[in-house]
Amino acid sequence: MKIRMKIHVSSLNKYAFCPRSVYLSEVLQIEPKPSVERSKGLLGHAIRKEFSLRQSRILGRIHDMDEIEDALLNELENVLEDVPYIYKDFLEGIKIDEYISEIRPELLNEIKLMKEKLEIMINEVGVEDSLKRITPWKVEYPVKSNRLKFSGRIDKVMKEENYFPVEIKTGNPGDGVWEGDRLQTCAYSLLLEEKLRLKKIIPFGFVEYTKIQEKRPVMNTEQLRRRVINARDDLIEILDGKIPEICPHGSGKKCEVCGFREECYKI
Repeated sequence: MKIRMKIHVSSLNKYAFCPRSVYLSEVLQIEPKPSVERSKGLLGHAIRKEFSLRQSRILGRIHDMDEIEDALLNELENVLEDVPYIYKDFLEGIKIDEYISEIRPELLNEIKLMKEKLEIMINEVGVEDSLKRITPWKVEYPVKSNRLKFSGRIDKVMKEENYFPVEIKTGNPGDGVWEGDRLQTCAYSLLLEEKLRLKKIIPFGFVEYTKIQEKRPVMNTEQLRRRVINARDDLIEILDGKIPEICPHGSGKKCEVCGFREECYKI
């Protein structure tokens, strides 16, 4: 019997990495093997995401170019204090104080890059227009659809001539946009189109890669929209009990870094 369910949009990213990881984590409820690198990655993700969500607040306090660096550094300290409380469940069991000291140099380098990009934008259009450009219409915007069988929360929704979603990613970017990020961003566009009852399609969204302070476009082509729907249907089958084959992606490198590696081969 085919079950009715909503797929969380973030599962598209897991699916793109490896369909079997979805089965292990969401059907069998297996936790990935803990590691120092994974713990530091989760903490870094929380810090970078929170900092990105506060960009417009930071710029709103700036009246002069000379104030940018101090404003960014001050907000970083605020974020470091707030993250353990905001992301308490997400960061449960992680040695926050120990890992913050290790990732702080990376964060300071990223702030330096953010400062340079803000200065370029302010020089081009001024503080007021820069603030308009980076201020989201909504943040952490909940969306769901019975028709599309998706639910999720969009990191940022921007509104210019069109609405478009921005998905924040804190890992290392590839040469373009990772397939999982592409699927997620397109799915959020579909959900926005329905929720806001838009007469025109959303032509594109963005993935914001915080490590390089760069937003990369995702064009919502018919082919990509179809891949999103196909991935959704595969996910429904997996959550209904279908077991994906071992290493379905054919990439040994993915298996090497996977936190489910040991459990995967036992099933």
